[in-house]
Amino acid sequence: MLRNIFAAIGGYIAMAVALFILFSLLWLALGPSAAFQPGSWDVSGSWAFGSVVLGLLAAYIGGRVCARIAHDARGATILIGLVIVLGVITALMPVEVAMGPRPDDVSMMEATAGARQPAWFLWLNPVIGVVGVWFGSKKLRA
Repeated sequence: MLRNIFAAIGGYIAMAVALFILFSLLWLALGPSAAFQPGSWDVSGSWAFGSVVLGLLAAYIGGRVCARIAHDARGATILIGLVIVLGVITALMPVEVAMGPRPDDVSMMEATAGARQPAWFLWLNPVIGVVGVWFGSKKLRA
């Protein structure tokens, strides 16, 4: 059982690292003008679509790492539970930062701190994570 717990933790860390790298690349590709609505901290449709795709990919990677470490399928089940619990906590506790109008040129750190996503998107993130981990851990394959 301990091996499955470590597998879930390893899968979650792999997801976090993959998200950091993938979202950094998305930021470099889009830049602030395409990542946000004009003059606003609200994310654009391009950013939202990229977030869904990259979130699925990162969760898939986390599921693969978990499956490679785990003793059995319970490792992936633990990881899925972790994704759900942390995702729901995040969705229930959104942080609103009043930053005023967005300047034309912002750093990635400023963008991370000031970005506003729609409330429904916060609830979509755990679903994206569960689907990605599910496929990554091969739970759907016999």
